[in-house]
Amino acid sequence: MGKFTTSLLLLVGLLVLGCAPKPPQVSATPEPAKVSKPAAKESKTLAVDKESGLVIAEGFEIVKANCTVACHSATLVTQNRGNEKYWKDAIRYMQKNQGLWDLGTDEPLILSYLATHYGQSPVYRRAPLKVQWKE
Repeated sequence: MGKFTTSLLLLVGLLVLGCAPKPPQVSATPEPAKVSKPAAKESKTLAVDKESGLVIAEGFEIVKANCTVACHSATLVTQNRGNEKYWKDAIRYMQKNQGLWDLGTDEPLILSYLATHYGQSPVYRRAPLKVQWKE
């Protein structure tokens, strides 16, 4: 998928799901983790939160509390890839159109987490299948 299509899907998903009008009052404690595939910019295997599917790393608790507990499914995060500008634009869109609150001093940490673990990827689709057709 191209950048335009990915952005369009993100925006449509955000419109469908909407956002909560106020910040969460949740203490985000990570669940026991399972091992998953490496993230976009990481070369080592990282733990993944069983409940949300998000990579457990610095900023995880803040992202989980602000994004998935209070607003939308973690799938909106995990299925998208983008640099810091992409994620900042998505946050601004949610703030302007869906009632997302000011993230304050947490915003740089959230952006860093998203760009690091859900950053741009040169692969936008799976490799072609190797199929042998019967004649």
